[in-house]
Parts: sequence; C-alpha cells; structure tokens
Amino acid sequence: MLQRHDLYFLLYPPAHLAAMLAQLMHRMGLLPWADYGKPMGEERLHITVQKLGQFDGGVPGDELDRLVAVGNALAAEPFDISFNLLQAFHRGGGKGMAQLAGSAAGLQGVRNFEHCLAATMRRMGCADSQIRRSFNPHITLNYGYDRTIRSAIAPVAWRVTQFALVDSLYGKGQHDVVARWPLVSRQQVLGDW
Repeated sequence: MLQRHDLYFLLYPPAHLAAMLAQLMHRMGLLPWADYGKPMGEERLHITVQKLGQFDGGVPGDELDRLVAVGNALAAEPFDISFNLLQAFHRGGGKGMAQLAGSAAGLQGVRNFEHCLAATMRRMGCADSQIRRSFNPHITLNYGYDRTIRSAIAPVAWRVTQFALVDSLYGKGQHDVVARWPLVSRQQVLGDW
C-alpha cells in the first residue's frame, strides 16, 4: 500500500508557545480517548491555512514546483494572532477533537493572510479544489477526544513571521517541511533602500 501524503500551507507557533500548549493540554486533562486519539506532539502544533491535496506514493514534482512558486510570489506582512478559547467536541463515529479557537479580533490577521494566500494561489494557476471556501482558524490539540468542553483561557498570542509548505505523512505523525518563507514588513523593505 502506498503512503498517503497530505500537502498543506501551515503556520507554526514559536517553540516556546508550543511547549506551553503541551503543558496546557496536560493541565486541562486533554488525554487521548483510549481507543483512538492522541495529543498532537509539540512539533506538529499548527494552523492549517490551506489544504492542498492528498497524494498516494508522493507528491508530483510539478505540483511541488507550483506551490513553491506560490510561496515565492506571496507578498504578505507579519501579523498578530491570538487564541483565547479551549473547545472540544465530537465529530461523530466516536471521533472528537480538542482545539484552541479565538475571537474575531484575535484572528483578523490570519484571515487576511489566508485571503492573500488564496489570491496568490489563483493567480499562480492552482486548482479551485485546492483553495478553501471557508476558513475557521484553530490549533488542534488532540484527535479522538471524548468530552465536550468550551472554556475561556488566557490568550495564547504571537506575531506570525513565517509560513510553511508541509508534506504530512498520513497516519505517521510526521510533518516534512518542504519550504518556509518569511513574512516581510513593507516598512522594513522601504527602510532597507
């Protein structure tokens, strides 16, 4: 059976915040459901900005080239993001998830970034099926969680300064970063003249 590869544009929190989120998961009792789920490893905590497709046996080179070109072409500035809600729910079939979510104000920057990325993808010839029609920014903490929770928490916030193209090996808990790009402030660029 061929290994499935899921391709994404992702945002990763800084390492110190990922470690803090791992501690939060432990404090909140976000332990896995016995028969299915497991908490996300610190190194895989992320925000999925675009789901780009599933490929059996590997991602075709021309597809990777197109998506790397999208990353190279994107002109976006750093932005602030803030999550202040811990929620968990069932999705049916015994599978649930726990995640961090946020208020509209704390997520405006990431929503603007997603719109800019989608526009760049269209301009670079990506298929409509690769571009989200809706976007609900969150960080998944645990797959297979078996309780319902909705609780305000102290904000988990940071300034997003880069994004990544990631090849996720389905079922293996492995993220291979294909490329990373910095988000560059226009003021910084003008100041460099």
